[in-house]
Amino acid sequence: MPDERLVVFTTPLEPELVERLRYSHPDYTFEYPEGLIAAPRYPGHHRLPEAQGEQLDHWRALLSRAEVMFDFGPSALQAELAHLPKLRWIQATSAGVGQFVRRVGLDRTPEVVVTTARGVHGRALAEFAVLAMIYFNRGLPEILTDQRLHRWARRSGQLVVGQEVVIVGLGSIGREVATLARALGAHTIGVVRSLDGRTAAPSGVDRLIEVGELESALPGADFLVLAMPHTDETQGLISEATLSLLPSSAVLVNLARGTVVDEDALTAALQAGRIRGAALDVFREEPLPPGSPLWDLGNVLVTPHSMSTVAGENQLLAQLFSENLERYRHGAQLLNVLRKDRLY
Repeated sequence: MPDERLVVFTTPLEPELVERLRYSHPDYTFEYPEGLIAAPRYPGHHRLPEAQGEQLDHWRALLSRAEVMFDFGPSALQAELAHLPKLRWIQATSAGVGQFVRRVGLDRTPEVVVTTARGVHGRALAEFAVLAMIYFNRGLPEILTDQRLHRWARRSGQLVVGQEVVIVGLGSIGREVATLARALGAHTIGVVRSLDGRTAAPSGVDRLIEVGELESALPGADFLVLAMPHTDETQGLISEATLSLLPSSAVLVNLARGTVVDEDALTAALQAGRIRGAALDVFREEPLPPGSPLWDLGNVLVTPHSMSTVAGENQLLAQLFSENLERYRHGAQLLNVLRKDRLY
């Protein structure tokens, strides 16, 4: 089999999924270098290899022959990705890879297509958003404190029915959040970069607005859910001024990237009780530093950028990769091609 059809896996995938891909796509040669791939710490963990010395030499030799890569390979070789001689396509295991692609120079390499995992994590993150709605509506922060103190204190909660959920970004994640929030009886407002002539809102969205209208929607928001990509336009979009427009009963849910929020302004608003709370899966610096006040605020739910990962994720990734391999073989349009000019 000529090297021009070589597919190299660089992050973990279960052996049965790799074998299924081999069986379904006999025109390709698949390399799964078990001794070089970093072992996953949990199901669905796609950890880039931290190779050095002889291992790094093995990776460099292998990737020099690769036409297709599953994920982005060793961290130490990131600067070389844009210069690999035969590379034509990388299938990412994450949806939000735009900034990474820019950082390693792949945005300036038109001959290398990058496809994302858009759609794979939508349901998992949407369920986290719903968890956050119920967590704060039913007073779970106070209930958990009472439990630790062995204190029996009955409380009243709220329902999601009739509440207003503002969702910034209507990709696969944002649309799934809208669908689940609507199913709970919420009124949903979807915020997009541009309407582009659209008049009808996607399924699950009651009202569709452009990002320039975001400020008008904030005073009535019970929940502000961030599901947009990290681009130059969204960097710091949720600023101190933006946060000040939210009612004190509002909760911010960040499923996007930590850099879309002014974290210092958010921390100050939470400390002062200017908003009710926040559920944060992403942060400006990751891991979140031990000294961050966000760890200890009772009105903050901190999760370690892992709410997108659930059992069965790799099956969805393998299905997406398989479909794209078939399309690639026939020269057809691939699914989830990253727009390098927009970084999503």
